[in-house]
Amino acid sequence: MACRVAITTSRGPSKITLELVNDFVNSLPGTAKVVRGKKSFTALLEEAVSCGARYIAFIWDRRGMPSALLFYDVGLGGWKPYMLLISGVRTRRDFPVFVARRPRARSAVIVDLAGGELGDIFAEVFHYPLVYDLGAVRGRFDTVVLVRRGEGYVVELLGPDLGPRALSLKIRKVLYRHV
Repeated sequence: MACRVAITTSRGPSKITLELVNDFVNSLPGTAKVVRGKKSFTALLEEAVSCGARYIAFIWDRRGMPSALLFYDVGLGGWKPYMLLISGVRTRRDFPVFVARRPRARSAVIVDLAGGELGDIFAEVFHYPLVYDLGAVRGRFDTVVLVRRGEGYVVELLGPDLGPRALSLKIRKVLYRHV
C-alpha cells in the first residue's frame, strides 16, 4: 500500500480522535492509518517507511479531545517547525443533517479562503493543489479541504457537491516552535 502521509494518534486516544483519524483517511487520498497501540516511535517510523510515507501526522489527544496536529518529516528525519492547535472538532454526528460515510476519496484539492499559512502547510504535507476560489472546484474533486477564517481557522472536509463529507476542525492557531 503506497501512501504519502501516515496518520496516527497519541497513545490511548479517545473515540472522537479515532473518528477523526478514520474520517481523514477516508476523505484524504494518499493517506494511511497507522494504529498506534503500544508501538514505539521507531516502530511507527518503520511502518511509515514500509508504506512509502513522506510524513507522519500525529493527532495528540488531551482530556478526551484532539488537541494538536504535528507533522514528522520521514525523509529529513525531523519534526516540522509548526504545530496546529486544535480547539474543536465537529463530527458527522454533530451536523444538523445526516452525513453518510462516502466511498474513499481518489482526488482532493485545498481551497484557502483564509489567505493564511494553514493552506500552505496542508499543500506542503498532503501535496494537493491549492486554489483560492471555491466555485472553481465544484464537482471536480472527491474531497474539498476548505480552509476559512473563524476563531483562528476552520477546516472543513467537503464532498464534490460542496456539502459536508466528513468532519470540521477548529484550529486555534499555528504555533511555530524551535525544533
